[in-house]
Amino acid sequence: MIERAILIVIAAGVIILPMTVVTPGADAFRLPKELVFRGEAILLLALLILRGTAWTSIAKWRVEFKLAAAIVVWMIVVTATSTNRALSLDSLITVLAAVVIFIATCVAVKDRSLEAVDVIMIACCVNAAVTVLQELGIWNPVPSAEGHYGSVGLMGNPNDVGTFLLVPAVAAVVMAVISAGRRRWVYVVVSMLLVSGMIASATRTALFAFVGAMLVLALLQTRRAAIAIVAVLLIVAVAVLSPATTIGRSMRELGHAAMQRDYQRLFSERLLPFLAAAEMAREHPLVGVGPGCFRYHFMAYRVAIAPKYPPAWMRGYPMNWSQVHNDHLQVAAEAGLVGYVLFLAWVGWFARRSKVAGAEPRANFARTLRWPLVTAIFLVCLAQFPLELAAPRLMFLTFGALCLTWDRAHAT
Repeated sequence: MIERAILIVIAAGVIILPMTVVTPGADAFRLPKELVFRGEAILLLALLILRGTAWTSIAKWRVEFKLAAAIVVWMIVVTATSTNRALSLDSLITVLAAVVIFIATCVAVKDRSLEAVDVIMIACCVNAAVTVLQELGIWNPVPSAEGHYGSVGLMGNPNDVGTFLLVPAVAAVVMAVISAGRRRWVYVVVSMLLVSGMIASATRTALFAFVGAMLVLALLQTRRAAIAIVAVLLIVAVAVLSPATTIGRSMRELGHAAMQRDYQRLFSERLLPFLAAAEMAREHPLVGVGPGCFRYHFMAYRVAIAPKYPPAWMRGYPMNWSQVHNDHLQVAAEAGLVGYVLFLAWVGWFARRSKVAGAEPRANFARTLRWPLVTAIFLVCLAQFPLELAAPRLMFLTFGALCLTWDRAHAT
């Protein structure tokens, strides 16, 4: 009974969290999702404690659990040494919640079928469909800005939508590649819908990460599957190159900015936070400035680094950036190089594969997804901050858990 309750909470989380919007409110999108994320973690922790036998699985000290434990320990260390412990404590709570959800998912999905992926896709498809309708000006169910900046799905920001849809889109293509019969065609449609949502969001980094993941997937598949993947990439290319689409116009502006050496347009005004985060990491290489403390120090570093760089690099929005918009730099700046190495190790471990030959459908899915998943996460973190957002973070945790658990379940 408790096992079923754990599974229900996890399933409810992947459906409810991405569609949670609370209006009116100062933060109608991100904050409610973060609260659902933490609430889910609290429920799962209570259920795991009640189901004492779940700890026998955890007690085996699988490598991913060791990495999760190391991340928690290091987060406690850098919170204790933080330059602002109050801010860091909030980030520590987020990491603890993520670890609980990750472990609970690993425990719960071991004996589940590929239908688990179907459940995850529900909220993803809803967000993609809403984003497309918003971009086309057909229907907008939530209060938002007009024009493209109103194409926010149920996420509140176009970039949040693209970042959220990235991993599910990659997983949907993988499902279409490995499946047969009706399921294959269903996932062809799902893939097209999710990719259309990403294109409508015009999130350049997410599309770049998707293309990178698809190229890795194509290299690892048969010629027939690779041709189908190339067809998907051609659809993306048409949208990216078309002057009729928002992403097409955005890419043209990016090209013009590169030719004119307009660094602020080229980096979407994010060069300043990139440089500030790099300076924080340089001055605090071991423990960083503390989790969540980038925004606390940004303005001071913005002023301090101004003499070190050309004036053209220092132009940008007169604002205090809350996020670096590059999770590689943000993790290094806030948790030090040790924290960054742990982040890379955890993401890289998703690519692990058992040594057992052959594969049942679940293991085939896990083994096919693993490298595209790692590629997508690594690339999207270069110019977005998915680790700071509840919905994309939940997708990383869930699909990472599926990759590790289903491949291991086949091996054992």
